[in-house]
Amino acid sequence: MAEVVGSFIGLLVPLGFFATVCFIVYVIVQWRGRREQQRVLNEFQTKLLDRIGSVTEFGAFLNTDAGSRFLKGLTTINQSARPHARIVGAVYSGAVLGTLGIGLFMYSWWSPTLPAGVGNAINAVATAFVGLGVGFLFAAALSYWMSRQLGLLTPDEPRRNEPHVPTL
Repeated sequence: MAEVVGSFIGLLVPLGFFATVCFIVYVIVQWRGRREQQRVLNEFQTKLLDRIGSVTEFGAFLNTDAGSRFLKGLTTINQSARPHARIVGAVYSGAVLGTLGIGLFMYSWWSPTLPAGVGNAINAVATAFVGLGVGFLFAAALSYWMSRQLGLLTPDEPRRNEPHVPTL
């Protein structure tokens, strides 16, 4: 039994280290991308404001479609904070974790050469993954329901794959 636990720990430690390094790299890359995107947006907005000479020109600009998009870009903080994006992210996480857990269950059940102790340990990890997946899916469903009740999900928002048609 001690050999099985030792071999299982010997398997989990490198995998855990690899997952931690991957997560740290992911966080750094995401942070740098957001920082660069914000820097470019700030430069563009500064140059645009520098080109506008007077208050009347600025007011006329804000009354155009481009001006309203510019003003909306100033007030929009984070697109991932929108309910749509967060709900889809929760569904995605729930599906991936649940599928991983089910895959681990299938591996432990159908692997004939797996020692009993390792199979039990894999089943415990699989149970945790399935539980997390179901939790994420439940949270996504609850978030969707609450967002609909609070009016945060509006049907008139333009979708990404639909072309923007300005109104006259």
